Amino acid sequence: MTTLTSASTTYQHANKSLPAKEALTWLKEGWQLFKKAPIKLLGLSFLMLLIAGLLQGLLGPVGLGVSKWISPILATFMWLAIANLAVKGRVSLSGGTLRSWANIALWSLTGPAIAWIQFQIGDMLMGAESMAALASGNIVDVPAWKVGLMMGSATPINLLLLFVPLLLILKHHSISASFKNSIAAVIGAYKPMLVVGVMMFLSVALAPYTFALSGLVLGPIVSCACFVAYQRLFR
Repeated sequence: MTTLTSASTTYQHANKSLPAKEALTWLKEGWQLFKKAPIKLLGLSFLMLLIAGLLQGLLGPVGLGVSKWISPILATFMWLAIANLAVKGRVSLSGGTLRSWANIALWSLTGPAIAWIQFQIGDMLMGAESMAALASGNIVDVPAWKVGLMMGSATPINLLLLFVPLLLILKHHSISASFKNSIAAVIGAYKPMLVVGVMMFLSVALAPYTFALSGLVLGPIVSCACFVAYQRLFR
C-alpha cells in the first residue's frame, strides 16, 4: 500500500484459507503500529468517547440517537489516524473526498440501527424499565455481565461491516460495494476474523467491569490490528 487514497487502486481478497493463527500476526503487527504513537491514539480514543458522551448527555431525548449516528463518523477519524500512521509515519486526520465523507455520513446511519438491536437484546436481558433508565444515563442495579453482553451483542454485525468505512474513505468505493466487499472479506477469512471478533467483543463487553478503560485502551490496539488485517485482505 503506497498511497493513502487512490480511486484507481485495485484490490483483491487474500488467500481464503488463512488459519486462525493469522490473527495473532495481525495483532502483533497492530501492536507495533500502535507503539509508534500510543499517546496520540489513546488521546484520540478518549476524545471520541467524550464527544459521543457529551452529545448523548446534552441533547436531551434525541441525544442518544445523534450520539449513535456520530460515533461511526468519529470512528472513521480513528481509521484515518491509523492509516496515516501506517503509511506516512505520523498521526493525521486528513484524507477522503467530499463524496466519500458524504457516504460515511450515510453509512453512519447504521449506528442507530445497530444500537436499536442492542436495546432489544437489553430489554430481554434486563427489562424495558431498566433499559429506559440506562438510556437516560441513570444508574441501574443490574448485573454487569448483562450490560456487557448487551454492549457486545452487536459484534457479529460490526465484524461483518468492519472494513466498510475503510473502503469508503480510503478506496472511495460506493456504499453498496463497500458492504459487499467487507462481508466477503470477513467470511472469506473467517478463521482469523473470528479471533478478531473475540477481541472486538472483549473490548466493549468488559467496559462495565473496567469503567470503559477496556474500550479506551484495548480499542485502539484492536483497531490497529484490524487495519493490518485490512492491508492483508485487500490489495
